[in-house]
Amino acid sequence: MAGWLDEGSSSSSSSSSKRRRRDCDCDCAESRRPRRKQHLYLALDDWDGGYSIHKLDADDILDDDFGGVRKLPEPAAIRIRWPVRGPVHFAALGTDIFFAAGPRFHGDDAPPTTFVYETQAAALAVGPPLPTGLYSLGAAMAAGRKLYALTSPCLGIQAMLSQSPGNTWHVSGVDRTDWFWNAAPSSSPPPPCCGMDVVAHALHPDGRTLFVSTDYATHSLDTSNGSWRELGDWVLPFKGQAYFDAGLDAWVGIHREGGGHVCCCPVASRSAAAGRPPECRVLKGRLFLRNGEKTYQNGGRHLKDTLTCMGRGRFCLVENVLRRKDRWDSVLRVTLFSLKYDHIGELRTKVRPRIRSYAVSKNNRLFSHAAFWM
Repeated sequence: MAGWLDEGSSSSSSSSSKRRRRDCDCDCAESRRPRRKQHLYLALDDWDGGYSIHKLDADDILDDDFGGVRKLPEPAAIRIRWPVRGPVHFAALGTDIFFAAGPRFHGDDAPPTTFVYETQAAALAVGPPLPTGLYSLGAAMAAGRKLYALTSPCLGIQAMLSQSPGNTWHVSGVDRTDWFWNAAPSSSPPPPCCGMDVVAHALHPDGRTLFVSTDYATHSLDTSNGSWRELGDWVLPFKGQAYFDAGLDAWVGIHREGGGHVCCCPVASRSAAAGRPPECRVLKGRLFLRNGEKTYQNGGRHLKDTLTCMGRGRFCLVENVLRRKDRWDSVLRVTLFSLKYDHIGELRTKVRPRIRSYAVSKNNRLFSHAAFWM
């Protein structure tokens, strides 16, 4: 079963590499709208009452002198009081950030409620509860103006979270509509996995075809009609989400093996099954903090890393590293970079990456961070 959050029609298909470069940069639908000032939003568990979403200006992220650690700008864009100590999962679509609690294990059968932080209005809205079989937004995938989330394949149906065009009102110069779950297009065969099985995913430059890898195989989902296709018993080389870079004509993501590396691979065919995965190129040179000689001090450890597309071939790597073994606080390292192929086809950074580190409090051992560019 798949669900999606609908904000309009998906983009049309691209049939050539040249058109890919013109029409698509990463999988950001916002790239085809009039340009506005965008920011990096960081979701953190940095206070004892719940979560915060911080808004950072990329122009302020410059190299720190002598590797200094700074404080995050205050105040936060929003603080979310969340008494539940379990995990909260975040997802994004357009200029909205969605979040809901993860699975509950203490006899509470009530479905988790979805909340929406609307960054343009700086407002918090309440969304509908997650449908039966969808336990979190942790593996949600954006395609066009829709957000897909896989549930158990045994349910045999698909659902979508969408905005009702028939229930719109005007508030402070902005048209507002409610979110709700509804039936979505479906076809045979049913979804091959659930969200917890997904290890990597990427959007095709056509804007509508999602590639989904489990530990054993890769499938494609045509979101225009809900049809799934098995592509082979190979796995995309990424961990989590990968993004299309038009300048490289390739997907870019975090490599699923090793000690932390960025890599890229050619876009796979939407329909033809292949016996092996696309060729992977790993970025040469150190980019991750975990690859440094003095990554952890006093027994600290690496918690999580995420990659976010900033459009126009720019990326943001966010790493969360515990500072000490005996203290539950961390350093959030933000690295902005772009990529190119060198004269022998190796993957390199275009210019020196811009890096800034922030001291962050930790209050939930089941959550690290989430990062979005919008």
